Amino acid sequence: MNTVQVTTPCGVVEGFKNDGISYFLGIPYATAERFAYPKEVTSWEGIFRAQQYGPAPIQERAYVSVDASDPKNHYEHEFYQNIETKYSEDCLNLNIWAPENAENCPVLVIIYGGGLVSGQNNSGECNGEYLARRGIITVAMNYRVNVFGFIAMKELEDENGKSGNYGYYDQQTAISWIRRNIQSFGGDPNNMTLIGQSAGAASCETQIKSPLNKGVFKRAVIQSSAGFSTFIKQKKDNAKEYEKWHKVYEKTGCKSIEEFKKLPAKALYDAYAEVSSKQPIGFVTAVYDENFTSEIKNQPCPVKIMCSLTSEDVMPFILFIMCKYLVRSQSKRGLDTYAYYFRRQLPGDDKGAWHGSELPYLYGSLEDSWRPFEEEDHVLQENMISYLINFIKTGDPNGTGLPEWMPYNRSKKFMVFDENPPRMGKAEVRRLIKNTLHPNGIGM
Repeated sequence: MNTVQVTTPCGVVEGFKNDGISYFLGIPYATAERFAYPKEVTSWEGIFRAQQYGPAPIQERAYVSVDASDPKNHYEHEFYQNIETKYSEDCLNLNIWAPENAENCPVLVIIYGGGLVSGQNNSGECNGEYLARRGIITVAMNYRVNVFGFIAMKELEDENGKSGNYGYYDQQTAISWIRRNIQSFGGDPNNMTLIGQSAGAASCETQIKSPLNKGVFKRAVIQSSAGFSTFIKQKKDNAKEYEKWHKVYEKTGCKSIEEFKKLPAKALYDAYAEVSSKQPIGFVTAVYDENFTSEIKNQPCPVKIMCSLTSEDVMPFILFIMCKYLVRSQSKRGLDTYAYYFRRQLPGDDKGAWHGSELPYLYGSLEDSWRPFEEEDHVLQENMISYLINFIKTGDPNGTGLPEWMPYNRSKKFMVFDENPPRMGKAEVRRLIKNTLHPNGIGM
């Protein structure tokens, strides 16, 4: 293994390099006790060996094994084949992919999707190798999910009178760590873009509007959930959400909060899974918090945005409406917003352009897929990545050799991506309505 060392404000990190890329995996950015807010890592002793992925947050995959080679297990089949993972409550780590000898490179920070109940930074949808090869330092964080990341109860309020949204604070702490340390890896902390899909997109929208991240990001890419956080109004009264989460506590049979905090992780997760299967528990807007879910999230913010939906998305017509809502909101600040509509019917099955189907194209991972991709898919991949890189660098996706991409707020059109050359066009409203009323059953 060809190792590479960098000296950060936290200490020395030793990764490895291969084929023009430097890899730094599993770097701890924070520590956190159960049901407590994260504390940013500011130093460690000796050399931190960052040569393998760190543990992922506890989720269903920690306890239930599925056959990733079976197409019926859709997302496992698409993104988790040949991936081995340890799951732990001690999961606050991140991965960095950087060009060798990087210097002052733009930085892309990934927040994974998964409904805020699952997800991990070593999945196929978070791989930053290809973008690093194109000059972009890419970072993917882990953050706590489900009951470990979003439980909220009066009994758990800390000394500041706050409970819940631990996963959002994890994300924000990772962002803070990256901003403080990324220059050591060759990144430009003043040129950072946030990207996410589905719950990752809603998290992106939440984070770029948080006062804790004021001035951190110049740009954001919000895929298949754009406008969700802006559109949804959060009530200040958390009593109903507290009541829902309290049922998890009751289900465990614990006699005290201290016992609840020390409960084996599987017993806690099982109680959560049983309760949530009968009564959905809110996540993205679970509890009111001045840093994430206050009225500020319904206001425009000074960040250039690229947003999107797919033709067979989850409730695509609703996503279409919310996407337009976000564009109108941003226009109040005079900001252009670029929108794309992905409608490529992926070869290999009849599931269409499902929720998240554009991710292999956008992260350059077609070669790693089981699907029989064709020449036009590789052309589409190159076009999408070129637009993305331009946007990351300048806030404008346009560049030499690419069809012009007009902002949605000025053209009322999307950039359409499918087997044909990219072009400006309208979303297929009838198709979106049909796929909302008669979904293909694929969600995330």
